[in-house]
Amino acid sequence: MAENDDQLSRNGRHLAIVSVVGAFAFIAIEAAGTIYGWSNQTMGLLELGIAAVFLWVFIQAFRMWRLRQSEKDG
Repeated sequence: MAENDDQLSRNGRHLAIVSVVGAFAFIAIEAAGTIYGWSNQTMGLLELGIAAVFLWVFIQAFRMWRLRQSEKDG
């Protein structure tokens, strides 16, 4: 049980880091797009990539939550 808790904690920290890096990447992309005058198509493609990262984080967090709930229930 303790080993599984350690794994879940490690995965949670990983998701937090990925989320923060994704947020900073989004800010950097917005700034770079403004400075260098990237087209709307380029910005949209890059923002779609960042949205995919956040979707992945959400899905993984949901899976972790479900795993914790199933452990609680027995």
